[in-house]
Amino acid sequence: MVEFRLKSIYLEKDSQRVGESADGNLVILRVGDQEVGTTNYHHFRVPVHATVDIRYLEQNLNSILRIIFQLEKSDLSIQYFTWNEDEKHYIDSPLHEEIIQSQSFQHILQSVSFTGENHFSYVTNSLQRLTDQLY
Repeated sequence: MVEFRLKSIYLEKDSQRVGESADGNLVILRVGDQEVGTTNYHHFRVPVHATVDIRYLEQNLNSILRIIFQLEKSDLSIQYFTWNEDEKHYIDSPLHEEIIQSQSFQHILQSVSFTGENHFSYVTNSLQRLTDQLY
């Protein structure tokens, strides 16, 4: 089973730090990672204009899942990198069906949400029963 844990979150926004915004337009970003069937949630205050770069590390440390999005532009990008032992660095790789259909990957996507005074949007629909879950 493929499992990812939250590694880091980066913001790209005119050299402002998390929690600072000239116009006060902040949203609460909620992201989750899964550990032995339990989803852990993390909350951050981010400017609504920022580009958010979330990175997850696979449990065996052989791959990185990267989710990049801009809330205002509704842009979403998902990248997957695997460790190349010969070159000693991570290389861009395609997302395999096993990863896309894994419970951990689905929970990651379904846990990302933004809430704020004027914003409330989910990257994906609310949690639904997955094909690899036991009934």
